Amino acid sequence: MKSIYSAFLVIILFGCSIVPVIDQWNNLEKSEWTKSKPVPILIQIIDTGYYYNLALNLRVTNDYKYSNMYFKLTTIGPKGNSSSEQIMVTLADHRGKWVGHNLGHIISFRLPIQNNIVFNELGNYRFTLEQAMRDSVLKEVVSVGLKLDKQQEILK
Repeated sequence: MKSIYSAFLVIILFGCSIVPVIDQWNNLEKSEWTKSKPVPILIQIIDTGYYYNLALNLRVTNDYKYSNMYFKLTTIGPKGNSSSEQIMVTLADHRGKWVGHNLGHIISFRLPIQNNIVFNELGNYRFTLEQAMRDSVLKEVVSVGLKLDKQQEILK
């Protein structure tokens, strides 16, 4: 009887969890993000009947000198249509305390950047992340990437 309850609990816990479409981290050479080296990420969309949430994956060292980061996100759809937007994310509060998770001298962030995205076409979407800070070489940035989660079904 106890094993039936355990199995039921496992089904409830894991049946309701959101599985990411992609959860990618790209390590940057010498922990530097150069404006001339955008980070490309390919995501295949196989279901257009759902909303999606997009988050920035980011790791910096304790020596990163800013409390925020500006970056440009470019999206190119399967038929070549593209869109770009500049996004600012906050990395530290007004006292300078990191809002991410400390892992030794590395601070890890997963920052929501777009919610309830609708992909109207099936196929491969190319995302490009470019740092948009004043420094042409942004130091102490260890890795950057994207996480895309499938959310609720679009009701029609």
